[in-house]
Amino acid sequence: KHPVHAFQLIKRMTAGLKTVEAQIKRMRKFDPLINIREMRKQRLLPWDEDFQGLATSLVTLQDTYALDLHELTKGHLHTEIPRNRTIPGRLPLNARDCLNISQVALRQGMYDLAVKWAEQAVAKAAEEEPASIPKQELDSHHEAAVKKYDELLSTRGEAEPSQTHEVPVQDRTTQSAESKALLVQEVTSENQEDQSYKRLCRGELLRSPKMDSQLRCRYYKGQDGFFSLRPIKLEEINLKPYIIVMHDVVQDRDIEDLRAFAEPRLQTSLTYDVPEVESPAVRTSSNAWMDETNAPVARKLNKFLRSLLGLGTSYSDGEAEKYQLANYGTGGHFLTHPDYLGDLFDNATDPSEFEFHKKVGDRVATLMIYMSDVEEGGATVFPYLGVRLTPQKGDAAFWWNLKANGEGEVLTTHAGCPVLYGSKWIANKWFLSNCNTFRLPCSRDQNASLAPFL
Repeated sequence: KHPVHAFQLIKRMTAGLKTVEAQIKRMRKFDPLINIREMRKQRLLPWDEDFQGLATSLVTLQDTYALDLHELTKGHLHTEIPRNRTIPGRLPLNARDCLNISQVALRQGMYDLAVKWAEQAVAKAAEEEPASIPKQELDSHHEAAVKKYDELLSTRGEAEPSQTHEVPVQDRTTQSAESKALLVQEVTSENQEDQSYKRLCRGELLRSPKMDSQLRCRYYKGQDGFFSLRPIKLEEINLKPYIIVMHDVVQDRDIEDLRAFAEPRLQTSLTYDVPEVESPAVRTSSNAWMDETNAPVARKLNKFLRSLLGLGTSYSDGEAEKYQLANYGTGGHFLTHPDYLGDLFDNATDPSEFEFHKKVGDRVATLMIYMSDVEEGGATVFPYLGVRLTPQKGDAAFWWNLKANGEGEVLTTHAGCPVLYGSKWIANKWFLSNCNTFRLPCSRDQNASLAPFL
């Protein structure tokens, strides 16, 4: 659950295991080495890339949740935004750990954080006896990080999303006229989206009471009266575009069946814009796909959702996509993105995907089922709307991805915040436009939203 504990565990099973391998080799005991290498080939043991991934997660978590770096090196998760809270830990980081994390931040282009982690490595090394890292190696990296950061600051200004230092590290940058001119550089819309995303992830309130004054909670009986005796608890989150959360809508036994189906089939998630490339910087999760042809629970959910939403749910009939079952572990996240595809498949590399969506249309709506509680982090946020959804087991969020004229609704751009402590399970169901044409009100007005028929 604890990201620092996960980091230390994976370190022991990668770098630590290599030390054990070297000792075994010197003893000329080769049988254990064969087993270790075979287990690593089969991914039964973590690889170096897994260790680097945990280091990246720590940087992401620190940046997103404004974690106190000094406390983080002690193994604690502490932040004062939006309230003062601490998740204690038992395993502190040493100078070598801080250096590894700084190197990862430097490769990710997060130069300000690379400098901060390098500074912590220097401070830790001064306290260690003996030091876990040679002074020359540490000083060389620290100088490189400072140089890279100040070079970027002098050319791009201080409005870059990945920069949190208020001033350059070295005085020479502050003195340049070019740098002074860049201090008033306007923040880009991309930066505003990034800042809203982080603020929402931290739990800051971005909506005024007036914005929420028209929202209401009510009981909902479904589209065919099926839920008349047990109406659904429906909470409106936003009216235009329409976003709702239905509370306690999926039963525990169905969630258990979903997870039992997914766990042996999980694979690293891909992103639709680069369908054959794993994209950890954009999305860090594992997922499995399920439909009515390979899982009884899918057939049960299809019938349930058809009565609940009035939309076609069958993958075989082209009414909806398969269920995507996803697990987000330590630091797992999905950066801002819309669910509608737009012209994405005009340049699709997979002909079958292109033909499928040409036939069935775009993703008109999203249903996101929360299959677990998340102890800290993992919220679903909509940066343009100031909306934050907290995962609660059994709840389901629903929103329209398209406007009434069939165009994508950019305001539904959303993100999955990094999991700070614990893990997150969700199930996504995307409903497709062509087979649901006669169930939805249409309009030629480019500003008209799909009506909130729920």
